[in-house]
Amino acid sequence: MGYSGDEHDEESLGEIPEGAGLFRPRGAVPDPLDRLWMHPSELSPLVGAATASAARCRPVWTATLVAGAAGAILTLGVLGAVGAIGGTSDSTVNHKAASTSAPLISSRIMSAAAVATGVGPSVVAVSVRDKSGARRGSGVCVRRSHGLVTTANEVITSDRLVGSAASVNVTTSDGVVHSARIVGRDPTSDLLLLRLDSGIPAASSARQAPRFGDTVYVVGASRPGATLPWMSTGILSSIDSLVSSRSGPTTSGLLETAAVSSSASSGGALVDTAGDVTGIVLAPVADSRMTYAVPIETALAIAEDLRLHGYAKHGALGIDGTDASAGPTVTGVVTGGPAERAGIRAGDIVESVDKREVDSMPDVMALVRHDAPGQTIVIALRRGADHLSVDVTLGSLGAS
Repeated sequence: MGYSGDEHDEESLGEIPEGAGLFRPRGAVPDPLDRLWMHPSELSPLVGAATASAARCRPVWTATLVAGAAGAILTLGVLGAVGAIGGTSDSTVNHKAASTSAPLISSRIMSAAAVATGVGPSVVAVSVRDKSGARRGSGVCVRRSHGLVTTANEVITSDRLVGSAASVNVTTSDGVVHSARIVGRDPTSDLLLLRLDSGIPAASSARQAPRFGDTVYVVGASRPGATLPWMSTGILSSIDSLVSSRSGPTTSGLLETAAVSSSASSGGALVDTAGDVTGIVLAPVADSRMTYAVPIETALAIAEDLRLHGYAKHGALGIDGTDASAGPTVTGVVTGGPAERAGIRAGDIVESVDKREVDSMPDVMALVRHDAPGQTIVIALRRGADHLSVDVTLGSLGAS
Protein backbone atom coordinates (compact mmCIF):
# COMPACT_ATOMS: atom_id res chain seq x y z
CA MET A 1 0.00 0.00 0.00
CA GLY A 2 1.31 3.48 -0.75
CA TYR A 3 0.96 6.57 1.33
CA SER A 4 -2.68 7.39 1.03
CA GLY A 5 -2.16 11.12 0.80
CA ASP A 6 -0.18 10.67 -2.41
CA GLU A 7 -3.24 9.59 -4.31
CA HIS A 8 -4.23 13.26 -4.44
CA ASP A 9 -1.37 13.75 -6.88
CA GLU A 10 -3.31 11.81 -9.44
CA GLU A 11 -6.05 14.43 -9.48
CA SER A 12 -6.16 17.34 -11.95
CA LEU A 13 -2.54 17.19 -13.14
CA GLY A 14 -1.69 20.01 -15.58
CA GLU A 15 0.86 21.20 -17.20
CA ILE A 16 35.11 56.66 -9.51
CA PRO A 17 38.43 54.79 -10.85
CA GLU A 18 40.33 52.71 -8.37
CA GLY A 19 42.71 54.70 -6.14
CA ALA A 20 41.39 58.05 -7.38
CA GLY A 21 41.98 60.83 -4.88
CA LEU A 22 44.34 58.78 -2.75
CA PHE A 23 47.52 60.42 -4.14
CA ARG A 24 48.05 64.05 -5.08
CA PRO A 25 49.95 64.80 -8.35
CA ARG A 26 53.44 66.15 -7.95
CA GLY A 27 53.91 69.89 -8.67
CA ALA A 28 55.69 72.98 -7.38
CA VAL A 29 57.41 72.87 -4.00
CA PRO A 30 54.79 73.83 -1.42
CA ASP A 31 54.97 77.22 0.31
CA PRO A 32 56.55 76.81 3.79
CA LEU A 33 53.52 78.55 5.27
CA ASP A 34 51.14 75.96 3.90
CA ARG A 35 51.34 73.83 7.03
CA LEU A 36 48.95 73.22 9.89
CA TRP A 37 51.64 73.36 12.61
CA MET A 38 54.87 75.36 13.18
CA HIS A 39 57.52 75.27 15.88
CA PRO A 40 57.55 78.48 18.00
CA SER A 41 61.13 79.24 16.81
CA GLU A 42 59.80 79.56 13.26
CA LEU A 43 57.19 82.15 14.03
CA SER A 44 59.36 85.33 14.43
CA PRO A 45 61.16 85.26 11.06
CA LEU A 46 57.96 84.29 9.32
CA VAL A 47 55.65 86.94 10.75
CA GLY A 48 56.41 89.40 7.97
CA ALA A 49 56.09 86.77 5.30
CA ALA A 50 52.82 85.65 6.80
CA THR A 51 51.46 89.20 6.68
CA ALA A 52 52.56 89.66 3.07
CA SER A 53 51.04 86.37 2.09
CA ALA A 54 47.76 86.70 3.97
CA ALA A 55 45.63 87.07 0.86
CA ARG A 56 47.25 84.00 -0.68
CA CYS A 57 46.89 81.86 2.42
CA ARG A 58 43.24 82.49 3.15
CA PRO A 59 41.95 80.10 0.52
CA VAL A 60 44.13 77.29 1.83
CA TRP A 61 42.87 77.71 5.41
CA THR A 62 39.30 78.06 4.17
CA ALA A 63 39.59 74.75 2.33
CA THR A 64 41.01 73.14 5.44
CA LEU A 65 38.11 74.37 7.56
CA VAL A 66 35.55 73.20 4.98
CA ALA A 67 37.17 69.76 4.82
CA GLY A 68 37.16 69.54 8.61
CA ALA A 69 33.49 70.44 8.79
CA ALA A 70 32.63 67.90 6.12
CA GLY A 71 34.52 65.23 8.04
CA ALA A 72 32.63 66.07 11.22
CA ILE A 73 29.30 65.83 9.44
CA LEU A 74 30.27 62.48 7.94
CA THR A 75 31.35 61.19 11.35
CA LEU A 76 28.05 62.27 12.89
CA GLY A 77 26.18 60.51 10.11
CA VAL A 78 28.06 57.24 10.63
CA LEU A 79 27.64 57.37 14.41
CA GLY A 80 23.95 58.04 14.01
CA ALA A 81 23.55 55.12 11.62
CA VAL A 82 25.06 52.64 14.08
CA GLY A 83 23.11 54.00 17.01
CA ALA A 84 26.01 55.68 18.85
CA ILE A 85 23.93 58.82 19.21
CA GLY A 86 20.84 58.74 21.35
CA GLY A 87 21.35 55.12 22.40
CA THR A 88 19.13 53.74 19.61
CA SER A 89 19.08 49.95 19.37
CA ASP A 90 18.02 47.54 16.65
CA SER A 91 14.81 46.82 18.52
CA THR A 92 13.45 50.24 17.57
CA VAL A 93 13.91 49.85 13.83
CA ASN A 94 10.68 49.82 11.88
CA HIS A 95 11.73 47.71 8.91
CA LYS A 96 8.36 48.12 7.22
CA ALA A 97 8.85 51.89 6.89
CA ALA A 98 12.51 51.69 5.83
CA SER A 99 13.24 53.32 2.46
CA THR A 100 15.74 55.66 0.86
CA SER A 101 13.42 58.59 1.60
CA ALA A 102 12.35 57.61 5.12
CA PRO A 103 14.38 57.28 8.33
CA LEU A 104 15.31 53.77 9.41
CA ILE A 105 14.88 54.56 13.08
CA SER A 106 11.39 54.17 14.54
CA SER A 107 9.85 53.52 17.93
CA ARG A 108 6.93 51.49 16.61
CA ILE A 109 7.10 48.56 19.00
CA MET A 110 3.74 48.08 20.61
CA SER A 111 3.04 46.71 24.05
CA ALA A 112 1.09 43.49 24.36
CA ALA A 113 -1.94 45.44 25.53
CA ALA A 114 -1.72 47.75 22.52
CA VAL A 115 -1.42 44.75 20.20
CA ALA A 116 -4.51 43.18 21.77
CA THR A 117 -6.49 46.39 21.45
CA GLY A 118 -5.41 46.94 17.86
CA VAL A 119 -5.98 43.49 16.39
CA GLY A 120 -8.79 42.38 18.71
CA PRO A 121 -11.71 43.70 16.61
CA SER A 122 -10.48 41.66 13.63
CA VAL A 123 -10.23 38.36 15.55
CA VAL A 124 -13.48 36.46 15.93
CA ALA A 125 -14.73 33.36 17.67
CA VAL A 126 -15.83 30.54 15.36
CA SER A 127 -18.33 28.10 16.84
CA VAL A 128 -19.48 24.94 15.11
CA ARG A 129 -21.80 22.09 15.92
CA ASP A 130 -22.08 18.74 14.15
CA LYS A 131 -22.70 15.10 14.96
CA SER A 132 -19.48 14.92 16.99
CA GLY A 133 -20.53 17.83 19.21
CA ALA A 134 -19.70 21.51 19.58
CA ARG A 135 -16.28 23.04 19.00
CA ARG A 136 -14.84 26.53 19.22
CA GLY A 137 -11.92 28.17 17.47
CA SER A 138 -10.83 31.55 16.18
CA GLY A 139 -10.76 33.38 12.87
CA VAL A 140 -9.26 36.52 11.34
CA CYS A 141 -11.03 38.99 9.06
CA VAL A 142 -8.83 39.46 6.00
CA ARG A 143 -11.16 41.48 3.73
CA ARG A 144 -13.77 43.77 5.23
CA SER A 145 -15.63 44.58 2.01
CA HIS A 146 -16.43 40.92 1.47
CA GLY A 147 -16.86 39.93 5.12
CA LEU A 148 -14.23 37.23 4.63
CA VAL A 149 -12.72 35.41 7.59
CA THR A 150 -9.93 32.83 7.51
CA THR A 151 -9.80 30.07 10.08
CA ALA A 152 -8.24 26.64 10.49
CA ASN A 153 -9.92 23.88 8.52
CA GLU A 154 -9.68 21.62 11.57
CA VAL A 155 -12.01 23.95 13.46
CA ILE A 156 -14.82 23.29 11.00
CA THR A 157 -14.06 19.74 9.93
CA SER A 158 -14.20 17.14 12.66
CA ASP A 159 -12.23 14.68 10.56
CA ARG A 160 -9.70 15.54 7.83
CA LEU A 161 -11.30 13.15 5.38
CA VAL A 162 -15.03 13.15 6.06
CA GLY A 163 -17.66 15.23 7.82
CA SER A 164 -18.03 18.95 8.35
CA ALA A 165 -19.96 21.32 10.55
CA ALA A 166 -23.67 21.55 9.97
CA SER A 167 -23.73 25.17 11.11
CA VAL A 168 -21.09 27.83 11.64
CA ASN A 169 -21.50 30.89 13.86
CA VAL A 170 -19.04 33.76 14.18
CA THR A 171 -19.02 35.97 17.27
CA THR A 172 -17.32 39.32 16.82
CA SER A 173 -15.49 41.24 19.54
CA ASP A 174 -18.64 43.27 20.31
CA GLY A 175 -20.48 40.08 21.23
CA VAL A 176 -22.71 39.99 18.13
CA VAL A 177 -23.29 36.54 16.66
CA HIS A 178 -23.29 36.18 12.87
CA SER A 179 -24.16 33.22 10.67
CA ALA A 180 -21.41 32.28 8.27
CA ARG A 181 -21.11 30.08 5.24
CA ILE A 182 -18.12 28.14 3.99
CA VAL A 183 -16.60 29.62 0.83
CA GLY A 184 -13.91 26.98 0.42
CA ARG A 185 -11.47 24.78 2.32
CA ASP A 186 -7.85 23.77 1.78
CA PRO A 187 -6.83 20.72 3.84
CA THR A 188 -3.28 20.91 2.43
CA SER A 189 -2.57 24.14 4.33
CA ASP A 190 -5.36 23.59 6.90
CA LEU A 191 -7.01 26.89 5.97
CA LEU A 192 -10.69 27.56 5.42
CA LEU A 193 -12.53 30.68 4.27
CA LEU A 194 -15.84 31.91 5.69
CA ARG A 195 -18.12 34.68 4.51
CA LEU A 196 -20.24 36.78 6.87
CA ASP A 197 -23.32 38.74 5.97
CA SER A 198 -21.81 41.94 7.35
CA GLY A 199 -18.34 43.43 7.28
CA ILE A 200 -16.01 43.74 10.27
CA PRO A 201 -12.64 45.52 10.55
CA ALA A 202 -9.98 43.77 8.51
CA ALA A 203 -6.67 43.06 10.19
CA SER A 204 -3.55 44.94 9.11
CA SER A 205 -1.24 42.50 7.33
CA ALA A 206 2.52 42.61 7.77
CA ARG A 207 4.19 43.94 4.65
CA GLN A 208 7.59 42.39 5.33
CA ALA A 209 8.54 38.78 5.86
CA PRO A 210 9.09 37.73 9.49
CA ARG A 211 12.62 36.93 10.68
CA PHE A 212 14.02 34.14 12.79
CA GLY A 213 14.04 35.25 16.46
CA ASP A 214 11.31 37.87 16.08
CA THR A 215 8.91 38.23 19.00
CA VAL A 216 5.37 37.28 18.07
CA TYR A 217 1.97 37.02 19.74
CA VAL A 218 -0.65 34.34 19.27
CA VAL A 219 -3.99 36.13 19.39
CA GLY A 220 -7.19 34.12 19.70
CA ALA A 221 -10.80 35.06 20.19
CA SER A 222 -11.75 36.39 23.60
CA ARG A 223 -13.31 33.97 26.05
CA PRO A 224 -17.04 34.43 26.63
CA GLY A 225 -17.57 37.55 28.71
CA ALA A 226 -14.01 38.87 28.19
CA THR A 227 -13.38 42.23 26.57
CA LEU A 228 -9.88 41.52 25.20
CA PRO A 229 -8.64 38.64 23.05
CA TRP A 230 -6.73 35.66 24.41
CA MET A 231 -2.96 36.03 23.95
CA SER A 232 0.39 34.32 24.43
CA THR A 233 3.89 35.30 23.31
CA GLY A 234 7.14 33.73 22.14
CA ILE A 235 9.81 34.00 19.45
CA LEU A 236 9.94 32.58 15.96
CA SER A 237 12.07 29.46 16.12
CA SER A 238 11.68 28.76 12.39
CA ILE A 239 10.41 30.58 9.32
CA ASP A 240 10.50 27.52 7.07
CA SER A 241 9.06 24.68 9.05
CA LEU A 242 7.62 21.53 7.52
CA VAL A 243 4.58 19.65 8.74
CA SER A 244 3.66 16.30 7.26
CA SER A 245 1.31 14.88 9.83
CA ARG A 246 -1.15 12.33 8.52
CA SER A 247 -3.82 13.92 10.73
CA GLY A 248 -2.92 17.53 9.92
CA PRO A 249 -1.69 19.78 7.13
CA THR A 250 0.90 18.59 4.64
CA THR A 251 2.95 21.61 3.64
CA SER A 252 6.17 23.52 4.30
CA GLY A 253 7.29 27.15 4.60
CA LEU A 254 5.43 27.49 7.90
CA LEU A 255 6.21 29.81 10.80
CA GLU A 256 6.98 28.00 14.06
CA THR A 257 6.97 29.36 17.60
CA ALA A 258 6.89 28.05 21.15
CA ALA A 259 4.17 30.58 21.98
CA VAL A 260 1.31 28.65 23.54
CA SER A 261 -1.68 27.81 21.42
CA SER A 262 -4.78 25.69 21.84
CA SER A 263 -7.77 24.46 19.91
CA ALA A 264 -9.60 27.66 20.89
CA SER A 265 -6.92 29.82 19.29
CA SER A 266 -6.75 27.68 16.13
CA GLY A 267 -7.39 29.92 13.14
CA GLY A 268 -6.36 33.00 15.11
CA ALA A 269 -3.67 35.55 14.30
CA LEU A 270 0.10 35.41 14.70
CA VAL A 271 0.97 39.08 15.26
CA ASP A 272 4.32 40.93 15.21
CA THR A 273 5.41 43.65 17.64
CA ALA A 274 4.13 46.35 15.25
CA GLY A 275 0.62 44.96 15.68
CA ASP A 276 0.37 43.50 12.17
CA VAL A 277 -0.76 39.99 11.36
CA THR A 278 2.19 37.94 10.13
CA GLY A 279 0.45 34.56 9.97
CA ILE A 280 -2.71 32.52 10.48
CA VAL A 281 -2.42 30.06 13.36
CA LEU A 282 -3.07 26.39 12.57
CA ALA A 283 -4.73 23.84 14.77
CA PRO A 284 -2.34 21.94 17.10
CA VAL A 285 -0.38 19.38 15.09
CA ALA A 286 -0.42 15.88 16.58
CA ASP A 287 1.44 15.87 19.91
CA SER A 288 3.77 18.76 19.03
CA ARG A 289 4.10 21.50 21.65
CA MET A 290 4.99 24.02 18.97
CA THR A 291 2.57 26.41 17.30
CA TYR A 292 2.56 26.60 13.51
CA ALA A 293 1.19 29.36 11.30
CA VAL A 294 0.80 29.94 7.58
CA PRO A 295 2.67 33.16 6.59
CA ILE A 296 0.15 35.89 5.90
CA GLU A 297 1.25 36.36 2.28
CA THR A 298 0.61 32.68 1.60
CA ALA A 299 -2.63 32.71 3.58
CA LEU A 300 -3.98 35.67 1.60
CA ALA A 301 -3.12 33.97 -1.70
CA ILE A 302 -4.92 30.80 -0.61
CA ALA A 303 -7.90 32.83 0.60
CA GLU A 304 -8.13 34.50 -2.80
CA ASP A 305 -8.04 31.12 -4.52
CA LEU A 306 -10.79 29.88 -2.24
CA ARG A 307 -12.86 33.01 -2.90
CA LEU A 308 -12.54 32.68 -6.66
CA HIS A 309 -12.52 28.92 -7.14
CA GLY A 310 -13.63 27.30 -3.91
CA TYR A 311 -10.31 25.46 -3.62
CA ALA A 312 -6.58 26.25 -3.70
CA LYS A 313 -4.11 24.84 -6.20
CA HIS A 314 -0.85 23.22 -5.12
CA GLY A 315 2.05 21.61 -6.92
CA ALA A 316 1.76 17.91 -7.76
CA LEU A 317 4.49 15.42 -8.64
CA GLY A 318 2.30 12.67 -9.97
CA ILE A 319 3.65 9.73 -7.99
CA ASP A 320 2.58 7.17 -5.46
CA GLY A 321 5.06 6.16 -2.82
CA THR A 322 5.78 4.51 0.47
CA ASP A 323 8.29 4.73 3.31
CA ALA A 324 10.73 1.83 3.00
CA SER A 325 13.84 1.05 5.03
CA ALA A 326 15.97 2.63 2.27
CA GLY A 327 13.93 5.85 2.38
CA PRO A 328 10.90 7.36 0.65
CA THR A 329 10.40 5.09 -2.34
CA VAL A 330 8.40 5.68 -5.51
CA THR A 331 5.98 2.81 -6.09
CA GLY A 332 4.26 4.21 -9.17
CA VAL A 333 4.04 7.20 -11.49
CA VAL A 334 1.06 8.76 -13.23
CA THR A 335 1.16 8.14 -16.95
CA GLY A 336 2.08 11.36 -18.73
CA GLY A 337 2.47 13.14 -15.39
CA PRO A 338 5.29 15.43 -14.26
CA ALA A 339 7.34 12.66 -12.64
CA GLU A 340 7.15 10.35 -15.64
CA ARG A 341 8.06 13.16 -18.05
CA ALA A 342 11.10 13.94 -15.87
CA GLY A 343 12.24 10.31 -15.97
CA ILE A 344 11.32 9.23 -12.45
CA ARG A 345 10.60 5.51 -12.18
CA ALA A 346 9.04 3.12 -9.74
CA GLY A 347 11.70 1.96 -7.29
CA ASP A 348 13.53 5.29 -7.21
CA ILE A 349 14.39 6.54 -3.72
CA VAL A 350 13.87 10.27 -3.16
CA GLU A 351 16.81 11.82 -1.29
CA SER A 352 16.02 15.53 -1.46
CA VAL A 353 13.67 18.11 -2.92
CA ASP A 354 15.34 21.37 -3.98
CA LYS A 355 18.39 20.40 -1.86
CA ARG A 356 16.29 19.82 1.26
CA GLU A 357 16.75 16.28 2.53
CA VAL A 358 13.64 14.20 3.09
CA ASP A 359 13.08 11.28 5.44
CA SER A 360 9.61 10.20 4.38
CA MET A 361 7.15 10.34 1.53
CA PRO A 362 4.94 12.78 3.50
CA ASP A 363 8.00 15.08 3.67
CA VAL A 364 8.25 14.89 -0.11
CA MET A 365 4.58 15.74 -0.47
CA ALA A 366 4.82 18.65 2.00
CA LEU A 367 7.65 20.26 0.02
CA VAL A 368 6.03 19.68 -3.36
CA ARG A 369 2.61 20.94 -2.32
CA HIS A 370 4.08 24.16 -0.94
CA ASP A 371 5.21 25.03 -4.46
CA ALA A 372 2.95 26.34 -7.22
CA PRO A 373 1.84 24.42 -10.30
CA GLY A 374 4.20 25.10 -13.21
CA GLN A 375 7.19 25.65 -10.94
CA THR A 376 10.31 23.62 -11.71
CA ILE A 377 11.98 21.85 -8.80
CA VAL A 378 15.03 19.59 -8.51
CA ILE A 379 14.56 16.07 -7.19
CA ALA A 380 17.63 14.08 -6.11
CA LEU A 381 17.15 10.33 -6.49
CA ARG A 382 19.00 7.12 -5.78
CA ARG A 383 18.49 4.40 -8.36
CA GLY A 384 20.43 1.31 -7.38
CA ALA A 385 24.04 2.45 -6.99
CA ASP A 386 23.47 5.59 -9.05
CA HIS A 387 22.63 9.07 -7.78
CA LEU A 388 20.51 11.16 -10.14
CA SER A 389 19.18 14.69 -10.22
CA VAL A 390 16.12 15.51 -12.30
CA ASP A 391 14.22 18.72 -13.01
CA VAL A 392 10.47 18.36 -12.60
CA THR A 393 7.89 20.92 -13.72
CA LEU A 394 5.03 20.45 -11.28
CA GLY A 395 1.49 19.73 -12.26
CA SER A 396 -1.55 20.95 -10.35
CA LEU A 397 -3.22 19.30 -7.42
CA GLY A 398 -6.90 19.90 -8.06
CA ALA A 399 -9.77 20.57 -5.76
CA SER A 400 -9.12 19.07 -2.35
